[in-house]
Amino acid sequence: MRVASFFAGIGGFDLGFERAGMQVIFQCEIDKFCQAILKRHWPNVPIYEDITTLTPATIPQSDLWCAGWPCQDLSNANTERKGLGGERSGLFYKFMELVGEVHPPWLVLENVPGLLCAEQGTALEAVINTLETHGYLGGWLSCNALHSGLPHDRDRVFFIASFRSPRAYKIFTDSSELSGNSPPGKSRETETRSSICESTFRNNPLVVQRRGGFGYTVARNICPTLRAQTGKHQGGHSDRPILCGEKLDLDRMGKVDGVSPRMDSRRGRVLGNAVIPPIAEWIGRKILEVEMSSSGIH
Repeated sequence: MRVASFFAGIGGFDLGFERAGMQVIFQCEIDKFCQAILKRHWPNVPIYEDITTLTPATIPQSDLWCAGWPCQDLSNANTERKGLGGERSGLFYKFMELVGEVHPPWLVLENVPGLLCAEQGTALEAVINTLETHGYLGGWLSCNALHSGLPHDRDRVFFIASFRSPRAYKIFTDSSELSGNSPPGKSRETETRSSICESTFRNNPLVVQRRGGFGYTVARNICPTLRAQTGKHQGGHSDRPILCGEKLDLDRMGKVDGVSPRMDSRRGRVLGNAVIPPIAEWIGRKILEVEMSSSGIH
C-alpha cells in the first residue's frame, strides 16, 4: 500500500507503516527541523511544506492518508484552547477538504486525548461528523505508548476509517492485542511493570520532571509524559527528564528507546509530538490484513 503522510513531523506514522510493509510516497510538513529529519530518512520522498496551499494535483495516488494534525488548540495543557476553531488544530478542516476531493481508500488520524473533551465534547463529534460527511466509516480508539511495551506514559487517540466501505470496522473487533490482553482486574500499576519496563530501568529508579518553582512530577515505574515549556513564566514544564538514584545515561536511553543521545529541547519537542512507531505499525498490519482478506489473499 502507498502512503501519503500529512503533518508528518519526524515520521512516526511513516516509520511504523513502513515496518508494517507499506511504502511512503509523499510527505507534508512545515517545520524545518522536522523536514531535515524526514529528508535524511526518506531522501527520495517529496516533501510539500504548507498544507494551506497544497492542491490535490500535487498529491500522488495513495491508498492511505495519515495525519497527526496539530494538537495545540485541543491539548489539556492549553488553558486557553480554542478547539477545532483554533488556527492550528483547525487545520483538520483543511486536511479534510483535500480528502473530500481525492477520497483515498483509507484514513488514519491521530491527536491528543484532549480532543475527547474539547469544546464540551463537541470537537470529537465534529471530527466524526466530518469523516462521515465525506463518506468514511470506521471508529476511534485510545492507545498509550505503554500498550506497545515502551516504558513511557503517552496516550493518544487514533481514528481509522475506510471510504464508503465497512472494512475499517474489522480492525476494531480485536484491538485488545495491542495491550497484550491483560487479565480482568489487573491494576494499571501492575500492568505497566512489564518485563520490558523491568529490563529497561534497572533497580526501578524514580523518574521526575522539573516544574519550575512548583516542585516535581514523580513516576515510580514509567517515564511521565515530557511536557514543553508553556507561557512566559517559570511555571512551564521542562522537557528534560531527570532520573534520581542513578546517573542519567542518555546513551543507554538511546539504545533502548531509539532516542538520540544528543538530547536537547528541540529533539524533546519533536519526539513528544511524534506518533509512536510500534502503534502505527500495528495499525498498518491490521489494515493490510483487512485488505488481504478482502482480496481473498491468505
